[in-house]
Amino acid sequence: MASGLTGNCYLCGKEFGKTAVRNHLMKVHNNQTGGQKCCLLKIEGAYNKDYWLYIDVPVTSALSGVDAFLRKIWLECCGHMSAFFGPGHAQVSKNRKLDAFSVGDKLLHEYDFGSTIETLITVIGETTRKTQKESVRLLARNIPPVFSCCSCVESATVLCTECIFDSDNPFFCQKCGEAHEHVDMMLAVSNSPRMGVCGYEGELDIFTFNPQPSQKKRDHLNYPIEYSGEGQDFDLLFLFFYS
Repeated sequence: MASGLTGNCYLCGKEFGKTAVRNHLMKVHNNQTGGQKCCLLKIEGAYNKDYWLYIDVPVTSALSGVDAFLRKIWLECCGHMSAFFGPGHAQVSKNRKLDAFSVGDKLLHEYDFGSTIETLITVIGETTRKTQKESVRLLARNIPPVFSCCSCVESATVLCTECIFDSDNPFFCQKCGEAHEHVDMMLAVSNSPRMGVCGYEGELDIFTFNPQPSQKKRDHLNYPIEYSGEGQDFDLLFLFFYS
């Protein structure tokens, strides 16, 4: 398995470590000429920090948009409930605006109160971006960890949810997975801390990094993927995708 310590900046395509990409975003992609004042948020699995994201969100936006974005990129499988929690595990309303938080504040996001996935959100800084319609903007993401099939040398594409608790390697390539005794218990490998939980297979995650976009998209578009959280559709205004 890859370490998950490196990721891609979705604004320029460069590869950085988790800490270095924060500094990169603050210094290189912080629009000093004015625009929307935003919170820069670092998001990572509370217990598996190999999975991480950086997003920016206008300070006038509510946490509900962050919740909707996390469901799309990392969490949604069966329409489970979710909530935010602050210090002392006090619940924080999804209607709370981002301007209520300060640099260094941390929130815990919990999705599915049965097979719960906890996500740690840290306010990294205040930034400014060019004014745009959508709210949540994906800035950086970890490079997907690579898993090897336990039966051969191929890269794994599925994991066995029956073997996950009693095997050091429950991962299989497609061919070996189809021959496994628990073939009906397979779930797709995904770039998410919810991988292997409930029925999650990452069907809504359309944020795969593409390092070689078409020149037409480079010339026409200025921003990576953005999500308002106000509806179910994404506005695909982005670089490095779907060349």
